[in-house]
Amino acid sequence: MSLGNGKYLFIAFLLLVLAGGCTAPPQTMVENPESTPELMQPTAPPTATPAAVLDPSYVIPATPYATGTSRPQGEPTPASATAQPETVGYKTIYSETIHPQFTETAMIVEVTQAPLIITATITPETVTRSVVSQYGSKDFSVVYTRPSDLAWFECTVRNAGTGEIIVQDGYGRGYTQNTNLAITIRRTGVYHITFGGNFVRAEVRMQLPETGILTEPIN
Repeated sequence: MSLGNGKYLFIAFLLLVLAGGCTAPPQTMVENPESTPELMQPTAPPTATPAAVLDPSYVIPATPYATGTSRPQGEPTPASATAQPETVGYKTIYSETIHPQFTETAMIVEVTQAPLIITATITPETVTRSVVSQYGSKDFSVVYTRPSDLAWFECTVRNAGTGEIIVQDGYGRGYTQNTNLAITIRRTGVYHITFGGNFVRAEVRMQLPETGILTEPIN
């Protein structure tokens, strides 16, 4: 082999070495299974929402109060009366299915004969969550559905004259997860009542007693 040929072989060998050094080693892909993000799947509203029932003799639409008023500690116990009418049944003075979206529905209600009974059946929107985990070489996916953490509902009853909160209760956001709400106002008067919430459907009803007069006093 001549000297010239040796020089060319050496240069070729050097280029091969340099090219091999510039090639990065293959990366090992490590899969870290984690929970997929929550997917908001709102509960489909009914195909036909029943029309609102409102007795104008007792209920008048009103403007909601500004938010931020603190919650009351409890409703004072009314003084016992020497005689009261006997309740023979209840009549519905307001009934509506509402879908609040950070909005409020408010009204003025005159209670000439207590108690006023407020009920709400609450259906929160749901969240579907898929959790993927790995056991050995196999992946497992578990899908479950639960009420959305963003769902909440609130009913606030105020003295219509002073704005004082008489009672406040609801679902979620600091309240219980009970979807059947019931509030009883045991005093006559004029009240400002507000319903608000988000990501829920609420079937709201207010009732007053139909009465007959007793001949014997109730202590």
